[in-house]
Amino acid sequence: MAEFVSNAKFYFEADGLTDILIQKISGMQMKMVVAGGDAPIGVTKDGKTQTNATIGSVECSEITVECVATADSKQLLDWYNKCHAEALSGGKAEGRSSRKLAKLAIYDGDGNEKVQYEFTDIFPTSYGTGDFTAGSGDLLTETVTIGFTYFERKK
Repeated sequence: MAEFVSNAKFYFEADGLTDILIQKISGMQMKMVVAGGDAPIGVTKDGKTQTNATIGSVECSEITVECVATADSKQLLDWYNKCHAEALSGGKAEGRSSRKLAKLAIYDGDGNEKVQYEFTDIFPTSYGTGDFTAGSGDLLTETVTIGFTYFERKK
C-alpha cells in the first residue's frame, strides 16, 4: 500500500537562510513552452500539412513564502535589499552573486523526511508585510516572492 504524506509538515531553507517560521509556501511550477505545436508549419505535395511540436523553452513560476515576522525572518528582507539596487539613487546590487540553492523538505507524522525538492538559483523578486490594524490579534506576517531557474524532486 502507498504511503501518503501530508503537506502540513515542511521546512524551507536556503544557503544562510534558516530558522524562519514559515506559514505557507505556494506557487511551485515549471512549464514547457511548445513552439510550432498549435498550427501547421507548412504544406507538402498533395496539400498535406506538416505539423511539429518542439520544446521552445521552460518557464518557471515564482515561489511565494509567507512567514511570521520574527528576529530570524529579517534575513529575508536583508537578502532582498542586498539583491536590489537602491530605488532612488541607483547603485550596486548583488543580485547575481546573492543567488542561493534552496531545499523544501516534507515530513511524515513521525518526523521523517519523505519528500525533498531542490531549487536552483533562487533570488527574491518582491517583499511585503501583512496589514497593520489597530486592535488586531493577528500576527505580523512577511511575504517574499522568490524566482528560481529550476527545481527538481530529490526524494
